[in-house]
Amino acid sequence: MSGLFYLQDGRSYVGNDVLWWAEKGQGGYTTDMRKARLFTKDEAQQYHNARETDIPWPKEYIDAKTRPAVDMQYIKRDEALQGTGITIIKPTMPPRYVNRCGGCGCFLSDVQVVDSCGCPKCGADNRP
Repeated sequence: MSGLFYLQDGRSYVGNDVLWWAEKGQGGYTTDMRKARLFTKDEAQQYHNARETDIPWPKEYIDAKTRPAVDMQYIKRDEALQGTGITIIKPTMPPRYVNRCGGCGCFLSDVQVVDSCGCPKCGADNRP
């Protein structure tokens, strides 16, 4: 074992991600392990003793639990695909179903279809 530790801020999470103490100059906390600050065993214990929500974790243990992930806020189609020859098409919307009364043919809202009072025009029961 290297004797190095990460320090978790045990007060909260970001989604399912753990918040770690960040390297000096990187802000207070991070979910990005590349920016997480490393502590010696003694440093980690001192921080934990001062605030019990700062939880020390062995570097080897946490490194074995990390997974690569991409945060969608950092990728942009106009930058990521530029010069690749890929053209993104706009998704087509499926046709919207239109409810019509089986008795008189007037247009009905979804609520009117399941309403026990029937069609407001002819009174026909249009419930499925």
